[in-house]
Amino acid sequence: MKKVGLPIIISAPSGTGKTTTCKRLKQRLPNLKIATSHTTRKIRKGETQGVDYFFISKEEFESKKNNNDFLEWAEVHREYYGTSFEALDKHRQNGFDILLELDIQGVNSLRNMDFEGIYIMILPPSIEEMAKRLKKRGTETEEDIEGRLKTGKEEIKDYKKHDYVITNFEVEETVESILAIVRAEKSRVARYIPTSEDIKELLGL
Repeated sequence: MKKVGLPIIISAPSGTGKTTTCKRLKQRLPNLKIATSHTTRKIRKGETQGVDYFFISKEEFESKKNNNDFLEWAEVHREYYGTSFEALDKHRQNGFDILLELDIQGVNSLRNMDFEGIYIMILPPSIEEMAKRLKKRGTETEEDIEGRLKTGKEEIKDYKKHDYVITNFEVEETVESILAIVRAEKSRVARYIPTSEDIKELLGL
């Protein structure tokens, strides 16, 4: 039986280090592909079209939404974000594990449809550190930062929607913790059943 990739869903408030963590995971896991999301927000310095996001207009996003192209979508800080079925399926069906970088609205959407995967929430060491990281980005106004902090506090309240919660004191530590989770989850019998042919071959059956 053909192996299907495992979705790894990473959720975190803004300013938590989610994007940096996801990039490091991609470097450490050769079988991991990122399901690149679509967004209507402006591209930031250092980002690449089609790598960090597919940056599109609100009109294009609405068209894709109306065509049911998205597995999940959400409006966050007055901008739209969405994960397309194409971004997920094209790699997963070829056996690659898929990394989905979502906000809590996306997590709720997937949970409501009983979407199977590993749900991990990354938390900041403190709200003060979260604010410091947002200011360091230099891409938001003080008003925007206050809005993100307020939203972030609400998102943190939904930590129980996840299977695992990790506090991001240091990126490499966080990456190692996620790697340990992924290894353990992929070794579970329940996930290994679809590849039982490997066991039969091992036993000469």
